[in-house]
Amino acid sequence: MKIQVTLVFLFFSFFSFSQEYSVEKFPNRVRLSWETVSMSTEADLGFVGIGFDLFHLVKNANTIYVGVSSYSAVTGIRPGLITLGMSAGWSPQLTKSGLFLDVGGFLGGGGGGGADDGGGLIVRPHLNLEQRFGNVGVRLGVSRIDFPSGGISGNQINVGLTLNGNNYFKVKDAQYRFVKSEDLTEGKLRVAMVGTSYFNLKDGSVPDKPEVTQVGLLGMQLEADINNYFYGLLKLNGALAGGTDGYMSIFLGAGAKLPVLENRLNIESRVLIGPTGGGGIQSGGGATVQAEVGLTLLLGQGYDLKMMAGKTFSPWGPFDTNHVEIGVGKTFGRLKPKAGSQNKDKFNVKSSDYYVNDLALSIYNRTYFPPEALNKNGVPYLSSFNSLGFEVQKYLGERFSLNAGTVWAYQGDYGAYAEGLIGATYYQPIFNKTKVSFKLMVGAAGGGAIDLGEGLLFEYAVGLERELSDRWDFVVQVGQTQPFEGNFNPISLDIGLKFHVSQLLKK
Repeated sequence: MKIQVTLVFLFFSFFSFSQEYSVEKFPNRVRLSWETVSMSTEADLGFVGIGFDLFHLVKNANTIYVGVSSYSAVTGIRPGLITLGMSAGWSPQLTKSGLFLDVGGFLGGGGGGGADDGGGLIVRPHLNLEQRFGNVGVRLGVSRIDFPSGGISGNQINVGLTLNGNNYFKVKDAQYRFVKSEDLTEGKLRVAMVGTSYFNLKDGSVPDKPEVTQVGLLGMQLEADINNYFYGLLKLNGALAGGTDGYMSIFLGAGAKLPVLENRLNIESRVLIGPTGGGGIQSGGGATVQAEVGLTLLLGQGYDLKMMAGKTFSPWGPFDTNHVEIGVGKTFGRLKPKAGSQNKDKFNVKSSDYYVNDLALSIYNRTYFPPEALNKNGVPYLSSFNSLGFEVQKYLGERFSLNAGTVWAYQGDYGAYAEGLIGATYYQPIFNKTKVSFKLMVGAAGGGAIDLGEGLLFEYAVGLERELSDRWDFVVQVGQTQPFEGNFNPISLDIGLKFHVSQLLKK
C-alpha cells in the first residue's frame, strides 16, 4: 500500500511539475560613456560609448559580464569613425552603499571618417568605479582607446552612466518556488525593420557629391517601454541607395506615444542623438540629432506599421535633411516579476500562461577572400582580410530562424568597412548534436573604398553547427557576398560561437 501511495504521489508531482517553467534572473545594464582622445596633428576626438552588458552567463560567477559595445567619434573632424565589438569584465560590489568596481575591456572593429584606423582593430581596456543610486549608476575611471594598426591611441579619463535592469530567462527545469500570475507582469519590447529616406539635403551635406539629393537607408530599431506613454529606443541604419554607401548611424533616444481610436492608433513623437557619418556626408564631428513625429497603426497580435517624419541634422556640421521612415514591428511581452514581489531571482511559472521564445547570439570571425579586382581607389584587393561579426537569431521551431547581423572589419586595409544584414536560416540535423545550416541574408554595406555600388548586397552560406552544451554551439560557415552593383564578391569563412537563451512571452 505504501508503495502504491508513493507511486501515485510521484506521478502527480511529476505531472504538476511538467506544467511549469523554471526561470532565473540575469542582471543587465545599458552603459553610456564619454572620453576624449588627444590628437597631435588635428582636433582631439571625443568618443561616445554605448553598450549592453549581461551578467550571470558564467555559472557561479555573477560578477562577470559579457556584452556588445560601440565607441564612436562625435567631436573632432572624423565623422563616421564608428566601431562595434565585444566587451567583457568583472564588476564586484565594494560597499553596501552601492559602490562597484569595474575592470574590463573591449575588442572590436570599425573606423571611417578618413581617420588613421589601420585595419580597423580597436582595443579599449578600462578601470572604473560605479556608484549606483537605485537602477541608475554614475561612473568615473581611466581607459585607453587604441587602434593598434593605425595612428589613434591615448590614455584618458572617462565618465558615464548606467541603467541597470534584469532579464528573466527560461532555464532547465528545477524545483523552484511557484510564483502566481498576479505577482508577475510583462515588459514590452518592440523590434522593427525600417526603411528611411533622407530628402531635401541642404547644400554642403555631401560636398563631394553635389548630385546627391536623396539617400535611402535600411535599419533596425529596438524600443523598450518605460511606462504606458514613454519608451526608450535604439536605431541602427546603413545607406543602401543614393550614392553614399558607407554612411551609417547609431541613434539613442526617447519617445512618447498617445493611444487613440480604441488602442488601434498611436500618435508619437521622438528625439534621438548619436554618431553618424561616412559616405561623404559631412556630419561635423559625428554628433547628429533627430526629431520626428508620426503614427503607429496597431495590426493585432503585437504587429504594427509605424510611419514617422522629421528632421535630421548635425549641430556642429553642415549635414541637414528632412526624413521619412516606414517600419514594420513586432512587440513582445517579456515575463518579469512585479516590483516588490518576493522570490524574484529563481522561480517557476505556469507553462499554460507563456510560450517560449528561443533566441541565439552568434559571435564569429569572418575571413574574406576577395576577387582579383580593383577597389574604388584603383588598388587591388588584398588576398584576404578579417572582420568581427555579430548575429541574432529568432527561432521559428527547430528548423528555421530569422536573423539580423552585422560585420565590421578589423584587419587588413579596410577599417571603415561594415555590413548590416537581415535574413533567414534553415537547419537540417545530420548527426547527434550536429546540424547543417543554409543561410540567405540581404542588407547594406560600404566603407573602406570597397566597390559595392550604392551598398545593397546579399549573402548566402552553408555551415555546420555542433552543440557544445545546453547553451553553447560551435559554428563554421562558408559563404559568398554578392553586391547588386560593384565588384566585391568574395568567398567568406566564418568561425565562431553561438549562445542560446529562452525568454517567456505572455500568451
